[in-house]
Amino acid sequence: SSVNNPTKEEGRSYTSRNSIARADHLQKQKEEVLKKPQEWKRNRRGIKAVNQMDEWPPFSSLIDKTNGHIAEGVDISAYLDFSIIGFPKTGTTSVHRHLSDLTNSLPKEHCDLVVNGTARLMKDIYDDLIFVDNQLLRGIKCPQDVSSDWSMHNYARYFPRTKLIVGVRHPIFWFESLYNFRVSNVPWKTMPHTDHLTKGCQGGSQGVCAWRANFHAFLAKLGKTPMSSESEMKLLSQSTAQTNPVKSSVGPVFIYELSQLSSDAFRRGLRDFLGLKKDIPPIPQVDTSGRFDHLSGVKRKTTQQKINICDGEHKAIRSALMKKARSSSVWIRDYFLKSEDVFVSDRQYFENMIKSWMRDPCG
Repeated sequence: SSVNNPTKEEGRSYTSRNSIARADHLQKQKEEVLKKPQEWKRNRRGIKAVNQMDEWPPFSSLIDKTNGHIAEGVDISAYLDFSIIGFPKTGTTSVHRHLSDLTNSLPKEHCDLVVNGTARLMKDIYDDLIFVDNQLLRGIKCPQDVSSDWSMHNYARYFPRTKLIVGVRHPIFWFESLYNFRVSNVPWKTMPHTDHLTKGCQGGSQGVCAWRANFHAFLAKLGKTPMSSESEMKLLSQSTAQTNPVKSSVGPVFIYELSQLSSDAFRRGLRDFLGLKKDIPPIPQVDTSGRFDHLSGVKRKTTQQKINICDGEHKAIRSALMKKARSSSVWIRDYFLKSEDVFVSDRQYFENMIKSWMRDPCG
C-alpha cells in the first residue's frame, strides 16, 4: 500500500485517545489495588492476581537479597515479549498506546534498564499482573533504551529474546521536534540557541543536541552487523558516540520510519513481527499540544521560542546533523538492513525514506 511522501508535518504524533484514557484508568486502578492486594483474589478479567498465579514464582525468589538485583542464574527472559526502545520523537508513544489494546503493555514509560534497574522493572511487571490477561504479549516502552549502554547490557543478559521496536526519522526534523517539545513542555527553562547544540549535550540542553542524532552508532550497539570491514568501521568512526556492541545477542529488531505509521503495510508488518493474532487498527493522526498550552501567556511565550529549523540562523546545527544523517543513511541501508535479525515493512519505501537523509530537506 502506498503512503504519502514525507514532509515537515511528520512531526505530528499519532495516537489513540481511547488508548490514552484506558492507560490512565488502569494506572489509577493499579495504584488503588496495590494498597490492599490481600483483598483481591482475581482481577477484572477473572485472572488470578500475582500472589495467586501458580505458574509464576514468588517475586522474592528472583532477587538477590544481598544487593537487590536479579539473582545469579535466575531466568527471567520469558517475562518481556517486546520493547519499544527508541528513538524519541519518532511516534513511540503512539505505537505503545495503540498496542496497549492488543497486548499487556505496561502503562507509561518504564526506563528502569537505563539505570540498571532490572529488578525494579520485574517488580512493575509482577504488580501489573493484577490487571492483565497473562495470555497476551507483555511489552514496555522506553525511548532512551536504544542509546543506553546499561539498557543494551540488560537486554542481552536478561531479555535476549525480547523483540525490539525502533523508530527513526530524518535527523533534521527529529532535532526540530525534540527541541520544540522541550520548549513546550518545560517552559520555565530557556533552551540554548541551536549554535550551542552542534556537539554534545551541554548543561541546560535538556538532552537536545546533535550527538543524539548518531542513529547508526546507537543501532550498532545492538550487534546486528559484522563490524569487521574497513568501510563499516569508517562510517561508525565518524560518530562521536561510542559504538561498542553488546557482547551477547539481543532479540530481533523491527525498524520503521515515522511516516510509515499511517500505512497498512506498517501495521501488517508489526503484527507479523510480534505474532499478534488480531490486526492492528489504523493509527489516527492527532495534533498534540504542550502540557501548558491551555495557559495563554505560556503558550504565547513557547510559540515565540519554538524554532523553524530551516531558518538561516540554524544553518550550523543543520550542517552538524547532516553529517550524521548521511552516515546513518548509508550504514542502515548497507549494513543494518542486511542482517537476518532486522525486519522492516515495505522495504523499498523504507529504504527510499532513509536514502532521502542524504539531502538537507531545507535545501
